[in-house]
Amino acid sequence: MKTSSTIESLLQDIGSAAFALGHEIYLVGGYVRNQLMHDLRGKELKPCYDLDLVINCNAIEFTQKLQKYRQDNHPNHETFEVVEEFKQFGTVKIKDHNLPDYNIELASTRTETYDEPADFPKVTIIDSIKEDLQRRDFTINALLESINPPKAKHPSGEILDYVGGMSDIQKGLIRVFHKYSFIDDPTRIYRAARFAAEYDFEIEPQTLEWMQAAMKDPQYPEWLEKRKNRFAIEMGKIKQLKNAECALELLGCGN
Repeated sequence: MKTSSTIESLLQDIGSAAFALGHEIYLVGGYVRNQLMHDLRGKELKPCYDLDLVINCNAIEFTQKLQKYRQDNHPNHETFEVVEEFKQFGTVKIKDHNLPDYNIELASTRTETYDEPADFPKVTIIDSIKEDLQRRDFTINALLESINPPKAKHPSGEILDYVGGMSDIQKGLIRVFHKYSFIDDPTRIYRAARFAAEYDFEIEPQTLEWMQAAMKDPQYPEWLEKRKNRFAIEMGKIKQLKNAECALELLGCGN
């Protein structure tokens, strides 16, 4: 998939550092999804300025080593700024001054468990890329693009689809991974509606059944209150859509 030379240079440095330290690292999420939407469906979408990376180790510890690696190996000895660390989740946000418009986040491969619906998850860092994907929201957001160097098992540019995400893009489907997905994180209900409206996709029948069941749960109002900031952000994004009414109808907010 095509990337700008500035992004490619940064990703090459990150991939080389990960490989030198014995790790695998991949792009995941919206950046990969949007480019595949173009490649597989010919859809022209707004540029995605979120670069989400996943590495099969502790991302915070890796980023500390990556800063020095990039400084030592960059032609101008440039590195990047660590914006914020989230030790609870094993993620870190960085900023590269050559890419001022981009939000770059490195995440550890991990599992997540929820004590109560809509709680923040308890995280366990693991070393399995495949197992990490099961914690994500939808199959179309769980596709991987390698940024590992050419000599790696999965060289740069290779797309890894362990979850049927490419098929769901081709079919135009929003699909979750398990029946508790909308209970663990109810904001996925709004995200599912937003993606369906934004991309003119359908919500896969089983996924829609689980989504509707979650909205009918007696505790649903409590979930809305517990995560009200996240719900507000998602609703704000929905209202900006040209066909927002399609998403609102899925949420039971239509006329």
